[in-house]
Amino acid sequence: MILIKLGGSVISDKRKYKEFREEGVRKIVKYLPKRDLILVHGGGSYGHILAQEYRIREGFEEWKRIGFARIGVDMQELNLKILNILLEEDIPAISVPPHSLFVMGNSPNLEIFHYAVNLGFVPLTFGDIILHREQGIDICSGDYMMLHLAREFRPQFTIFLTDVDGIYDRDPEEKDAKLIEVLERDVEPETAIKVKDVTGGIAYKIRVMREIANYSKVYVLNGFHPERIRSIIEGEKTVGTVVK
Repeated sequence: MILIKLGGSVISDKRKYKEFREEGVRKIVKYLPKRDLILVHGGGSYGHILAQEYRIREGFEEWKRIGFARIGVDMQELNLKILNILLEEDIPAISVPPHSLFVMGNSPNLEIFHYAVNLGFVPLTFGDIILHREQGIDICSGDYMMLHLAREFRPQFTIFLTDVDGIYDRDPEEKDAKLIEVLERDVEPETAIKVKDVTGGIAYKIRVMREIANYSKVYVLNGFHPERIRSIIEGEKTVGTVVK
């Protein structure tokens, strides 16, 4: 079993509302196995821009209803785009929207993933709008789903595809930034990266990866070089960060 997240910055241009990177996704899909695979994708510019505008993470207010619903439509649009590309490559993917599985504050019901995988399907879930037991509405991040799926399935590999080569000791755009090739899960990383988004930024992502490393070998790879996915699967050394 392999668990892969298609990061929002890989599948979309996060600076532009609903800007889909179709060719990039097509290249990634060509390197994916056709079964024993679970996929998660981020929201990118289909989710984050409106989630910030409507302050979804701050909870429910009446004026947010339309915005909340619109994000749901946009995320399903993005999900369908990716599904169609997967199907064109004969990967039998089916959509599993988090908002239909559980209310935030409860643990996700992952039974459908087991049924789908056992039948040879590839579940595709994603960061999504979600109802919340206490604050009414919230965002269920793709990273949150990655953690619960890794804990449930204990995959051989868990791979996060990002728009850079892995985890760096500072903002990778800085001149002296160094790639952290191995990140020990029990050691606090010496990183100064500060990237904010509505699902918690890089600090949250690193916490999730370190937790997942208790259940699976974790890799952070550049999604613009999807051939590195195959290198990991085949046990070859490649550029990236391994969390173990």
